[in-house]
This record gives sequence, structure tokens and C-alpha cells, in this order.
Amino acid sequence: MTNLAIQQTDYDAFSSKIAAIQRGYLPPSSKNALNQDYDDADAWLSKLYINFKELHMNYLNVLRSKNRRVYSKINKASLNSFPVMNYGTYLRTAAIDLSVLQYLNDSTFDKFQIVNLGAGSDLRMIQYLNMFPDRLENFVDIDFAEAVQLKQGIINDLGFKNDKYHLLACDLKQDIKKTMETLESRLDLSTPTIIITECMLCYLPETQSQLLIDNCMKSFEKGCWISYDPIGGDQPSDRFGKIMKNNLQESRGLDLPTLLIYSSTEKYLQRWAADNKAESTILDMWQFHNKYISAKEMARLRSLQFLDEIEELKLMQLHYVILQCEWQ
Repeated sequence: MTNLAIQQTDYDAFSSKIAAIQRGYLPPSSKNALNQDYDDADAWLSKLYINFKELHMNYLNVLRSKNRRVYSKINKASLNSFPVMNYGTYLRTAAIDLSVLQYLNDSTFDKFQIVNLGAGSDLRMIQYLNMFPDRLENFVDIDFAEAVQLKQGIINDLGFKNDKYHLLACDLKQDIKKTMETLESRLDLSTPTIIITECMLCYLPETQSQLLIDNCMKSFEKGCWISYDPIGGDQPSDRFGKIMKNNLQESRGLDLPTLLIYSSTEKYLQRWAADNKAESTILDMWQFHNKYISAKEMARLRSLQFLDEIEELKLMQLHYVILQCEWQ
């Protein structure tokens, strides 16, 4: 599996986000979109998603001048995105941001930092640095050197510059030690740290992914790991994971080494169980949908495009998870 093949998945994710934005799925509506148990939930979400569409469309437009091949691929894919994919992208985006905001809302600390491993074209650094200019001490994006170079050129042209932002090149697939040395030299290990892995751990070999988890939780004194990933399914009749794994291998040269190993929510959660002081929660994305998306927001989403693949949406979301693990 080549680095280029993995980078292509970032283009897939970004095109899906652009499609969801263009068709009105993203950002979430600013009023009663998500079921929350704290008073400022609507205000926090509204603030986080200020200029969300403009930010992403501007990034896409600058990408066109930097790499027309990548732009063409993303633009074409975004025009051909199905409703079930747009709905899934909405859930993926909302789940990660909701997890971050819940952790911060429940916290007693002031300062914090964020590390986004395998960040690709993700633009959360701009959203969170704008939302928490005083509390957020550092935001680190890590990815392959080629991805970092392209992203740096685009955000430079966008005029984004912030001394708290660090865009770093590391090969997480090959060198966990170097990654940890890079993080430890840049960050205060005593500051509460949010680590985001969005469809990243699934591309690492089992040993490498566990080493990364263990080292991060050991190095940072206090933190919260937020992970979004596919799972293979562990019921005898469930062939979703096997089909997905085979299709990606044959069509894209992509391997998902742990898809069938951590094939259920329970097995996926075990990866963070080495620290018996850690507190973890995990939901499959269909559970997240039913628990956190309000009836009003569901109605809004259904009104955007005719969705006749409800069972397909459910099947797909049953095979993705959102995990939140807190340690100190």
C-alpha cells in the first residue's frame, strides 16, 4: 500500500465534504440541530461553523491553481456524490466536532491543545483557533510530506497564519518514534491534549497503531482521544467488512489491516484499555445518529435530497464508530 493511495482517501473525504456543503447538509443548522445536555450547545456550534462554507470553497478554489489534477478529481467526485454519502459526511463531521466540544464543555482546565493525526485537507485548525483564540495553545496537523506541502501552499494563499498552528510532515505508517519526538519537542506535555484520528488508524498495521496510541497516552499527562473509523462487523452473517476490504484492495490498492481485527465496538474500544484509569465511550454511527441528531435536524436533512436508501444508510453507519477516551 503506497502513501499516494492513502493520500487519495483524503481527496475522497474532502470531495465528500464539499458535496455535503454544496447540497446544504453542512454545516449543521445553528438551532436545535444536535441533542445536547449543556446550555451553550447551540451557541458553541454556531460559533464553530461561522464561515464554514466560505472557508472550504475558498480552499477548493485555491487548490485549483496549485494542483489542477487533484482539483479536477475532487470537483468531479463532489458532483457525483449520492445522498447516502452526503448524509454520512454530515454525521462524520458532526460526531467529531461534538466530541471535541463536549470534552471542552465538561473540562475544568483553561488551556488545551489539539493534535490532528493524518489531517490531510481538514480545516478544523482554522475553526478552532478562531473559536478559542485564548484557550487553544497549539494546533498540530500531521501528514505525509507531499500532503503537507500542498496544504501549506494553499493556506498561505488564503492568508491564514497563526503562530499557534504547526503543520508537520511525518510518516505515521513507518516511524512512530519520529512522530512522538516531533510532538514532544513542539508541545507542552502537561497541557490537556485532544488527539483526533479521523479514518487514520484503519490504515496502520496493528502493531503500529497500538504503539501510537500507547505512546501518546503515556507522553501526554491528560487528554482526550477522539477517533472515527470503519469496523468490519463480527457477526457470522455480516460480510460488510470483507467486501469493503476486498473492494478497496482491488480497486485502489488500499489495505485496511485492522478492519476485521477490531471488527466491533467492543473490540475497537479495547485498544485504549491498557490505561485502566482512562474513561472511554464508543458508539456506532447509527447509534450516534439516533441519540444526537434532533428530530428537527433529521427533517431538515431529509428535505435536502430524496433518500430512498434508508437501510443502506443504516448499514453503512453501523460499520463506522466514534470513540472518545479521556485519561489523566
